[in-house]
This record gives sequence, C-alpha cells and structure tokens, in this order.
Amino acid sequence: DTPRLHIPSALSLPFTINYTDKMKKAVVVGSTNGIGKAISCRLAKDGFSVIAVGRDKEGRAEEIINNLKECSSQSQDASKTQHEFRPCDAFSLAQVKECASGIVRDHSTIDALVMTQGMATIQSFTPTSEGNDEKLTLHFWSRAAFAALILPSLRASTMPGGPVVMTVLSGGVHNPYNKYKEDPELRKNYSIKNAADGAGFYTDLFFDKLAKLPSNQGINFIHSSPGFVASKWGTEMPIYLKAPIRFMQKLGGKSPSKCASFMAQPILQCASGDIGLVRPSNNAEGVFIMNEDASSGKLTKLHTEEAIESVWNTTSTVLGKAGIALD
Repeated sequence: DTPRLHIPSALSLPFTINYTDKMKKAVVVGSTNGIGKAISCRLAKDGFSVIAVGRDKEGRAEEIINNLKECSSQSQDASKTQHEFRPCDAFSLAQVKECASGIVRDHSTIDALVMTQGMATIQSFTPTSEGNDEKLTLHFWSRAAFAALILPSLRASTMPGGPVVMTVLSGGVHNPYNKYKEDPELRKNYSIKNAADGAGFYTDLFFDKLAKLPSNQGINFIHSSPGFVASKWGTEMPIYLKAPIRFMQKLGGKSPSKCASFMAQPILQCASGDIGLVRPSNNAEGVFIMNEDASSGKLTKLHTEEAIESVWNTTSTVLGKAGIALD
C-alpha cells in the first residue's frame, strides 16, 4: 500500500511585520524517537510548525502529530502551528528523494532542517537495496541528499538570522578518515571506527563546501555533537553490549530534552537574530561545528580543499545513482 501523507490544510499567514509571529517551519528527520523527537518538541514549543520525517508504522503518524500538538500547546503561537508526519525509510536514497521533493513541492519556504537519523551496531559493511552501506547511508549519504533536495525552500526563508541546516552526529569529536580517496565508500576498509570517522569527516567536508556555494551564502550549516544521551541509542546492539550501555546512560547520560535544548539553540537564535556561533578559525564562511553544550567547535587537521573536493565528488557520484544532483 502507498503510505498516506498526513498533510494539514493550508493556513494563511497572520498579518504582521514581526517575524517571530509568522509561521516558522522546520523539517526534522529521525523525529520518531530519541534526540530527533525531543528536538521536534522543543521547536514546536517555540512556535515552529514541524514536518516530522521517519519510518512509518501503524498509528505512528497520529502518535507523532498528537505529541507535537501537545508540545505546541505550551507555546503562545500554538494557534499558528500545523504539524505533519512524512514517512520515509532513510536507508533508501530513492525514498529520501521522493520525501524531500514532496516537502519542497508542498512548502515553498522552510526555515530549518534538522537531521538525526542513525543507528549503532557492530555489523560489518551491510549493503542497502541500493548497494550503499547502511550505517554510512543513515549517517551521511541520506543527510547530504535531504540537504541538497530541500535547499530551494531553505533559500526562500526570511528568518532574521538565516535558515539553518543541522546534522546531529559527531561535530568536533570524530577523527579524520584517511582513506577517503582510495576507499571512499568503505568497501575494503570497513570497521566500526572507520564508519564513524568517515561519516563525521565527510559531514564536515561536504557541508563546508555546500555552505560556500554562492547560492547558499545566507544558510547556516551546522555539524553538531549531541554528547552522551540517555536515549534509545544502541537498540540494534546485542544484549551483552546494550545492557552496559543502558546502565551507563542512567549514570551519566543527559536526557533527550536537555540535549534538545542545546541542539535547538542556534535555530531559535536565528529566529530572532544572530546564530550565536563562531566558525572554525573565525572563518567568514563555511560550516559551523557545534559542541554538545552549543559552544563552537573545531574541524580536523585533515580538513583541506583537496579533501573537500574528493568527498564532494564521491557524494555526487553516490547520490547521482539515485537521481539526486548536487548544485
């Protein structure tokens, strides 16, 4: 059966010159649980209409929308918010393309895109139906695809501090992946560490390039790190690993809502003014790196123009196989 899209009827914008009173829209990918769900709620509390994206199952759309309505009820802009749920399996770049294209078709303006989809496993290279590694697809390929496809609507945003694209992964804490040229898709040198470092390193490089394109100069691209969160992270792990992870989360993990308060901070600041972050090395353009406490972070030592171009070309090739073109 074709998944149903739960799209509310359109509302006309209120007559006002104050941007904070207008209908702000955010797309949150991976919003069905954990950090993504908490960020969605945090944005809804501050008057954002949330387009929640995630895997579908019976009753999920109603559950997600009802939760967002409850979050919005705490906002003075509750009457202006309209929430949606869009089903998408981010393992499939074809589905990502269909979902993102539908969002752009139905929403000419988007103010924020937040991507949190991911997995924690000890599996080896595991191909999706399209032949890409599952973990690298969730953590990087699908995120690059969503960002590239939703750019037209982000460019139309009039948010005072500029629209925001945030990928919540490992900003400032990952190492570089040294074999980005000889084995860019990790088909020969796959390991848990290489998969983690590769996704984080590629995120820095790709979004730095995307941010520097002339057509994207007004958009804030952020690679953030959530820190250690007491979420459902590690659900796919075997029980002998999942049990100690849950124990450590209880001891020292921050709640998803506390994490969300930090992750949403630059978006909320852009809704009223400046982003409040400084780019690495005080660069005038490029990607922002954000630490778990919403402070500004750093890039790796291998963040070079040569690496940027190499990863950009690899990403263009991978996404191109799914019919997704980069600007």
